[in-house]
Amino acid sequence: MTTTMSMTVAAAETSRGWGGPLAILAALVVFGLIVGTVEWRNSGRDAPSPTGSGVAGVGVNPQVSGGVDTDDTDADTGWWGSIRTVGGRRVRVVDHDVDDDQDDDDDQDDDDDQDDDEEQPTMEDVVDQMEAAGKSYMQVVRHLQDEFGVSDSTARRAIRNARAAREE
Repeated sequence: MTTTMSMTVAAAETSRGWGGPLAILAALVVFGLIVGTVEWRNSGRDAPSPTGSGVAGVGVNPQVSGGVDTDDTDADTGWWGSIRTVGGRRVRVVDHDVDDDQDDDDDQDDDDDQDDDEEQPTMEDVVDQMEAAGKSYMQVVRHLQDEFGVSDSTARRAIRNARAAREE
C-alpha cells in the first residue's frame, strides 16, 4: 500500500527539479570558503584575547599601587582644609565657610555702585537695542544668555516677545 501511495505522489510531482538542493549546496560552499578564509587569516596572528594559558597579570601595568602613601598629606591644611580620618576613610574637612562666588566679586561691586532708583534693562530692552544696532540673531541670544543667565529657549522667547511688542 505504501509503495502505491508513494508512486502516486511521485507521479503527481514529476517536474520538481534540482534548484532547491543546488542552492543549499552553493550556500554551504560559500559558507565554508568564508570560514576557511577567516581561519587561515587569523592563524598567523596572535590571539586577540587571552585564552587562559600563561600567568595572569603578565604584561599588565597596575594603575594603583597596593600601599597607601599618605605621609605628605598629614600637614595638608590651608584654604582647602585639612585631611582627617572619618569613619575609616580619609576626607578633606574645611573648618571655615567657603564662598562659592569668589570669582564674581567684581560683579557684586558693580551692583552696589548703581542707584536703587535706576531700573535695570529688561531682556526685551536689550533685544531692541541690539537689533537696532544690527546684531545677528545668534549674537543677541548669546548676549542674553551671558548677561541674564538664561537658557537658549528663554533667550529666544524674549526675542519673540520683544518683536511681538514692537509690532503692536
